[in-house]
Amino acid sequence: MTKKAWWKRPAVWVLVLLVVVSVLIWKTDFLRWQMVRGLFWRPSAIIPERQTIVIIDPMHTPPEQNLIMNPAYCLADFVTQLADVNIDIIHYPQADEARVMQHNPVCVLISGQTAPWTDYDPLVLEPMFRFLRETSLPVFGICGGHQVIAQAFGAPVAPMGYQELGYIEVELVKDDPILEGLGNPITTFNWHGEEVKEMPADFELLGSSELCRIHIFRHREKEIYGVQFHPELSGRIPDGKILLLNFLRRAGVSLK
Repeated sequence: MTKKAWWKRPAVWVLVLLVVVSVLIWKTDFLRWQMVRGLFWRPSAIIPERQTIVIIDPMHTPPEQNLIMNPAYCLADFVTQLADVNIDIIHYPQADEARVMQHNPVCVLISGQTAPWTDYDPLVLEPMFRFLRETSLPVFGICGGHQVIAQAFGAPVAPMGYQELGYIEVELVKDDPILEGLGNPITTFNWHGEEVKEMPADFELLGSSELCRIHIFRHREKEIYGVQFHPELSGRIPDGKILLLNFLRRAGVSLK
């Protein structure tokens, strides 16, 4: 009986594929292990004794339908690595005050999105915008969530004409407690082709990159922050994680 050549054995190619994928995840800026983890995260029942963090999901389609790219689940998985909390994910059309406050959250995070803002109906966005303008809760927007905050407060968002992708240095231009423990500049993971074009009223600029001026901002009076980068996809570079941890501490979240 003739033996199969080693290169004709399916198990060999499966092993090769696994090794290649593992190397790509470890070595490249584009493939992040956290993205893979996020695909397998699933919501669980709210436990009354735990603190709750709301994540508003501005993806055009509901989170349960986003099988390949799911920013809300990716962020939720990352946050649960930092704090033993309930995660309440709310798709943006339902993100009015009554729904957000249903489980008495300690803060609100807004995850990223992939569709252009021209695909969205302004009337559907308005209840979320109104909540953001009126809330006293701490709020932290990431990438598309940063752009959500800007639009809620009247600032325009539009295409850049190019992609800011990969590890990018962001120059810090103003001191703030959320930046405690960080050097200057910080290194952040980015993946976006749209940007905030003007500072919203009552906000101040905290950080800029070479390609995107409005990279980090905060409300002058409220604990409302936006970052154009992805702290949850920082990988082995800790700057984004440190910044998010600072926000969670200031919001009163009990960290692990």
